[in-house]
Amino acid sequence: MKNGTSPKTMRIPNDIIAESEETAKEKKTTLSKEAIRRFRNNGSDDKNYSLLFAKMQTIINFSLEGAETGNVEMVKKAREEARKLWKRKLISSK
Repeated sequence: MKNGTSPKTMRIPNDIIAESEETAKEKKTTLSKEAIRRFRNNGSDDKNYSLLFAKMQTIINFSLEGAETGNVEMVKKAREEARKLWKRKLISSK
């Protein structure tokens, strides 16, 4: 597949355009970039929700265990998991 762009004419319902423009504005990006993100994610907000929720639960579990037992190592594990999550960019940004 060649890289590049091609202009295309499409019919898109006005409500979807308005929603996409609002999302793009919130994310401080362009309508084109938001449309591309939606195409790539089959219209969903984020492909990584299940993985994101699993990672978040791990962070919560480590934090709770550390708080309940006073084990600082568990809190450090929670912090490390959070760092990995952001480093891998599992959360959509723009």
